[in-house]
Amino acid sequence: MSLDTQKEALVFEGKYLTFNLMDEYYGVSVERILQIIAIPDITKIPQTPPFVKGVINLRGRIIPVMDLRLRFQLAEQEYDDRTSIIITRMKLYDREIFIGVIVDKVIEVIDINKNEIEDSPSFGVELDTQYILAMAKVKNKVVTLLDIGKILTNKDLKQLQNIS
Repeated sequence: MSLDTQKEALVFEGKYLTFNLMDEYYGVSVERILQIIAIPDITKIPQTPPFVKGVINLRGRIIPVMDLRLRFQLAEQEYDDRTSIIITRMKLYDREIFIGVIVDKVIEVIDINKNEIEDSPSFGVELDTQYILAMAKVKNKVVTLLDIGKILTNKDLKQLQNIS
């Protein structure tokens, strides 16, 4: 590991909430998580991208909800009793916004150390992987560490802000 890679690994080490999409493991920094909830009734909003499922009312606050499977262009799956919404905090300019992210199953909060982290792989110019912070090897599994704030484009975030 080069000195630069070691510095980057230090930035990414910490506590992560892990979850599944299909059979793959992903992690989001717990600093970005507000809470985890079961799937409530979701109010559909017309003329939104297919991955935007609608909005929910969370303690009087309207929260846009997106299906992470659809955002990653994975096969759609019917929701079950393990399906959860992770309420995340994101920045849009100088304002904090909240967005619900639907995942197949929440696993656990884990500590990821710098020696478990590797740079995200380079797939070439065809794939947009800017939302992947790094890859971690934890308990014989590969966990893709996500920058939840980069999963959506600024255009997506503005559109979601307008419906919340």
